[in-house]
Amino acid sequence: MFKAVLASLRLAFALVCVGIGLILGAQWFGFIPDSRIEQEAARRKTCQNIAISTLDDIRNQRWPILDSMLKTIVKKDDQLLSIGIRTELGELRIATDDHTRCWTSPETVQKLTSPDGSRPIVVDDIPEWARPSLAKQKKTAPSQSTSGLNFAEDGRAKLRSLTEKFAGSSGPSDELTSADAALSQNDTLCLEIPIMLKHQHWGNLEFCFRKPPAGLFGGVLDAGITKFIVFFIACGMGSYTLLMMRIMGVFSRTQVVPDRVRQALDTLAEGLLVLDASEKIVLANENFLTINGFEMDELIDRLASDLPWFFPSQSSENAKSGRVFPWSRAIQERQSVTAEILRMTGRDGVHRVFSVNAGPIGEDDKQKGALVTFQDVTHVEKHRVELENMLTMLRKSKDEITKKNQELEILATRDALTGCLNRRAFFERMEPMLEQFRREARPLSCFMVDVDHFKSVNDTYGHHTGDEVLRAVSAVLRQMFEEQHIVCRYGGEEFCVMLPGFDLDQAYEQAERTRLAIMNVRLSDPEALRLTASIGVSETRFGAEETQDLINQADECLYVAKRGGRNQSVVYDPERISVLGEEEPQTSDIADPDLAQLPFHAVTALVSALAYRDPATAEHSRRVADLCVKASDGLLCQRETYVLEIAALLHDIGKIGVPDTVLHKPGPLDDNEWKIMRRHNTVGLDIVAGTFHCQELQAVIRYHHSMTRDPSNSQTIDFKNTPISSRLLKIADTYDSMTSDRSYRKGCSSEEAVAELRRCAGTQFDTELVEHFLKRTVFDSDDQGLGFPTSRGIALAMPKHTALKIGQQIEQLADAIDAQDVDSLKELAIELGEIAESNFLMPIAESTARIGEVVNNSAEDVQWVDLFKETQILMDLCRATQNAHLTEVSQAY
Repeated sequence: MFKAVLASLRLAFALVCVGIGLILGAQWFGFIPDSRIEQEAARRKTCQNIAISTLDDIRNQRWPILDSMLKTIVKKDDQLLSIGIRTELGELRIATDDHTRCWTSPETVQKLTSPDGSRPIVVDDIPEWARPSLAKQKKTAPSQSTSGLNFAEDGRAKLRSLTEKFAGSSGPSDELTSADAALSQNDTLCLEIPIMLKHQHWGNLEFCFRKPPAGLFGGVLDAGITKFIVFFIACGMGSYTLLMMRIMGVFSRTQVVPDRVRQALDTLAEGLLVLDASEKIVLANENFLTINGFEMDELIDRLASDLPWFFPSQSSENAKSGRVFPWSRAIQERQSVTAEILRMTGRDGVHRVFSVNAGPIGEDDKQKGALVTFQDVTHVEKHRVELENMLTMLRKSKDEITKKNQELEILATRDALTGCLNRRAFFERMEPMLEQFRREARPLSCFMVDVDHFKSVNDTYGHHTGDEVLRAVSAVLRQMFEEQHIVCRYGGEEFCVMLPGFDLDQAYEQAERTRLAIMNVRLSDPEALRLTASIGVSETRFGAEETQDLINQADECLYVAKRGGRNQSVVYDPERISVLGEEEPQTSDIADPDLAQLPFHAVTALVSALAYRDPATAEHSRRVADLCVKASDGLLCQRETYVLEIAALLHDIGKIGVPDTVLHKPGPLDDNEWKIMRRHNTVGLDIVAGTFHCQELQAVIRYHHSMTRDPSNSQTIDFKNTPISSRLLKIADTYDSMTSDRSYRKGCSSEEAVAELRRCAGTQFDTELVEHFLKRTVFDSDDQGLGFPTSRGIALAMPKHTALKIGQQIEQLADAIDAQDVDSLKELAIELGEIAESNFLMPIAESTARIGEVVNNSAEDVQWVDLFKETQILMDLCRATQNAHLTEVSQAY
């Protein structure tokens, strides 16, 4: 290959040299025009025309016009650098830009001569016909132009002039040659024409031209012929080399395979291709042509990879560009390639499969090509594809069966609503795990989770919201524990989490993390719903032999947590769990109700009676009481807040005396029924006055009823003389009535209720109290205490006698804090702490302990700010006991 290329280069170089000799000979004998002679004639004519056109302006002294004209001429001619007019005395009268820099000394200036160089050109203002010497010259030289210049020469004159220049002979053009040599340093050519006015030498017209580029051999050849020679050398070498390589390649291929070898290859039963080093086809045997329907002429000099190979997995172009064919590997790696499968689409459109073998041809140091054989295995490949398809179908069927089995396993082991393990799957996994951990003496803990007040969520928001709550809680548990531990929906709203390898303290920490995570759960609808959970924790150290025993221990702790105030985690303690079976004491064990003017058990009895007659009104009263407690913050003292809370619970107690036909009528009431309904206010006041001997309570309810005017009464309300408690009760009562559903109408939204309160502010409600109420209740989103449960966050559940005991202390706490009686406050805190500890009410016990610390740490100077804060928390917890008990009474009916 290298020798063939080198030979082609030598032949191409010889052809280029011959071509250059012919071109130089043609230029030497004048067959190729000399561009320098033409350029010289054009410059001579330009100078003469400019000189003639300036005579009239010079004679008439029109210098501005002449200056503008010369600058325009220089600007339009790229070869003309500058023009100047110099007087005989040497004054440069007019000059274009850069003329002073371009004009050289007079010794190097060339006088513009006629074409034959015999005389200089002089421009005179005398008409030509009046000059006898010029007229005589016309006769002797009729071929010259009217100006005395003749720019046409025959071929021999040009050849003679060029010969003189090349030979360096002296003659008429010696002056021009010397000028060119002198100006070569400045790259300018300076010419001047004498100007005659009235037979007198007036001055000279000076021209500066750009020096023409020099050609080869010191200017012997002009630039045009030089460029042509360079182009001919570059292109000639390339084109002649390719031509020679093509011709030599054709010659070599004609003798690659002799005829007797061709005949021998045609006898083979397999298709065969002989390729050269560039993978082009040199020979194809008869079997290959017959199978695929090709002709020999269309395959010769064609790349074997350009044949219509068929790649079913991708497009043909991408497959060919990214695939290495076996003959390419055989040529490049000098190794044989066997049994490689290729597919080709024949002329008949049939896709055939070939088993391809390829081997290199030639000695080790010379690559001459490859020999490639093609065996038709289409039928074998067809059977193989059918087997693969059958295996693929079997594999898909197996995958589908596996997927269905997984789905069935999920259905059998998972709870459909929450995705947690069901009880059966939970116990199946726990039994061997418990046995293993007991055998290895490793800890295993368990905690039970119960969503607080889940029944209230279902009753208030519907079972679909309850399902969303269960899904949200289960999502928290699964996210925290499912990867390493076992999460089970044990039943209803209860979940069980097993913690293998965790001791009791670690399990308690995980339980607290879970409780806080559940408190942070937020639902999109309803947004105001806040969740809490009670958790019981146990460990195998307490003697649990089976999984159920461990769960029972955690469940007992869960029950203690619910009784102790909910929203807390309780660890298993065998010595304290026995209190769960404690019976409620008799009523005689309750403290003397005369100790307080507003005994809690009397309030409970009246609310229970109202709930029996009208559960909706009892629920309404409880909600109004909560709103009043929130709104009284910052306005009333603790004693007044307690009285307002009782008034809110009992403000509709008179509905006990309303007939059922009116009380439970599904539609709106008529005028007579409204008269009967309004009488419940008087009945309620009589009940309150006969049960409680508290003038403050009676006044709050009385003023509240007086503010509920008859529509026909146009008398305005005197807010100044109305107690603040009554005004707050009226606002809370109206707000809850508007937002609650009734049998005959749907409750409005909170935004609509707020707008209605503000619209009626000043006429039916106190304007300032309306905004205070809305700020403390509707717009206050802090419904959960920080670090302790409150009546705004959770409700405590405990036996009835405990609720009565705690309820009796609320009014006394209010009186003690208002009177700043430290001793009484300390005694009440101690008594409440004992009640709370005996009933596992840990939030109340912790609050009373904090009150004792504040009192003991500041015995001399009591910190009333801290003491008031802690007492407020304690009273809030005590109110929660009332709400819990009243809620249980309402739900019972």
